[in-house]
Amino acid sequence: MDTTYWAFSPDNPDWPTDTQGQKERAVLLRHTFDSPAEADMTVSLLSAYGIPSFPYYAGEGGAGKIISGFSGFGVSLYVPESMLQNAVALLAAQPVEEEIKEGEDA
Repeated sequence: MDTTYWAFSPDNPDWPTDTQGQKERAVLLRHTFDSPAEADMTVSLLSAYGIPSFPYYAGEGGAGKIISGFSGFGVSLYVPESMLQNAVALLAAQPVEEEIKEGEDA
């Protein structure tokens, strides 16, 4: 995978750089089904928590994304190596449900 040029959307956090100003190595976070409910929401969630990420469509996956709107081969999601553990923990986290007491607004 050529990672010398990465284009990100304006609302995606900046990719971290090393001490020489080079973009940090990208590592695989997960391979998943390419759908707005899975891949796009994961990228959006990571972005909301300051973790940049990008999808990578291997093989013929990119063509499928263009032709039919999704890749039948799935998508691989990549994050900076230094943020991998935070991304894994964020995706594994369970929502915290607070009990609403009588008389309080939801």
